[in-house]
Amino acid sequence: MMLEFIGCGSAFHTELGNNSAFYIKGQTLFLIDCGSSTFARLRESGILQKADRIHVVLTHTHADHVGSLGDLVLYGYWIIGKMAEPAVTVYAPKDLNIRMLLDMMGAEEKTYILKEFTPGEEIEIPELSIRFEAVPVRHVPELHCFGYVLRIQNELIYYSGDCCEIPASILEKLTGGAFGAFYQDTCKADYEDNVHLSLRKLAEIIGPAFRDKVYCMHQDEGFDRDEAEKLGFQVVKPYGEK
Repeated sequence: MMLEFIGCGSAFHTELGNNSAFYIKGQTLFLIDCGSSTFARLRESGILQKADRIHVVLTHTHADHVGSLGDLVLYGYWIIGKMAEPAVTVYAPKDLNIRMLLDMMGAEEKTYILKEFTPGEEIEIPELSIRFEAVPVRHVPELHCFGYVLRIQNELIYYSGDCCEIPASILEKLTGGAFGAFYQDTCKADYEDNVHLSLRKLAEIIGPAFRDKVYCMHQDEGFDRDEAEKLGFQVVKPYGEK
């Protein structure tokens, strides 16, 4: 089971759109993050028009990951399904304080359903046959940031969120063959104290035997797809691109 991406770019690589994965089953949409460009891209692609329920999971609170979350919530409340009833369920680790963020975006509590949890706690969405749990990752010191281990229709997937390293327990699962797909924040930029994971460093961490399961996402403007593919990695493309 492969996730699709409405956008796969870093914060400033606007051509590719903000990094956000999705999966749709019937009329139910599962979304990871909802950055500044995500709502518009979902509308323009026609994906939102197919959904009558939305489940959105959040990794952290940088704008390129939550910037249009308020738009999505209010669209769900006023446009999707029955008017003035919440159609969006937001899932987030408690440390993200998402209720406060949505209040500042003008999305009242009545307009959405919020499900908060702690890292390691397994959350289930039965209608989508999805289970997931949050994994703390290192990105920027001022924010709590999380990746996710997801089981979608019995396939185990890792989604890194924004991070500059791969947790040891996650890398062990990859090299042990546990993951069907491994989505990793990867950039061309390579410097000391980088808050994202460079392609060079990724190639040092993951040997050639395991690279075919690794999909580079959150690509910065200097990222070279051909270079990544020559190294044996897969590369995420935005929805609709061949």
